[in-house]
Amino acid sequence: MKLLLICGPWGSGTSVVAGLLERLGAIGFGPYAITIDERTANSYELNAFRDSVQAFASEQTLSLKPGIDVTAELRKFHDRIVNQELGPYDDKSGRPIFLKYPLSALVIPQICQVFETRLIYVLRPPRDIEATRMRRMWSQQLGAKGSEVIYSRMFTVLVNYAIPTMIVRYPELIASPNEHVRRLADFAGLDSSPDVIRGASEFIRKPAIASAS
Repeated sequence: MKLLLICGPWGSGTSVVAGLLERLGAIGFGPYAITIDERTANSYELNAFRDSVQAFASEQTLSLKPGIDVTAELRKFHDRIVNQELGPYDDKSGRPIFLKYPLSALVIPQICQVFETRLIYVLRPPRDIEATRMRRMWSQQLGAKGSEVIYSRMFTVLVNYAIPTMIVRYPELIASPNEHVRRLADFAGLDSSPDVIRGASEFIRKPAIASAS
């Protein structure tokens, strides 16, 4: 099962990248978690995936819960997709699925054991991440403080594992969407025809998106 795992802290721009992947033809299933932020009402975080990750990891402490077999829990989630419990899915189609939830950065190696994974790392300066957290009035671990933990885990994996990885710098994505959307489509093995790229890029150009995540 081909997976595009979008990695980055809360407020880093991962929702924009996830929205692009959906428009490029990747499978996200849904329903997604809804936020109270009008600029990013759709988080593109699959509820079933959030529930699976929260079974073994804590959003409050940004750490793993003791005594739980992470790989076994992820295999249960994988099997739910295979059994089409989350929606229609045909592995033979070649279309990848995408998943996004910042807390999943704690278990990237385990996810890569269960899925045929490509990683998409979304980078944004911590000061901008913190500004987004404050605007949303979210807890401190969902801002710059949490980004230290999430980015540390992400780059430990980047250094120690040979997993295909694309790095997206959020400010550059906003500044030159067409170029980045084309690169994203090529990396993901998705439709990179001019019309599709143009349509996906329009999603970025919406004024509210520039400060979303």
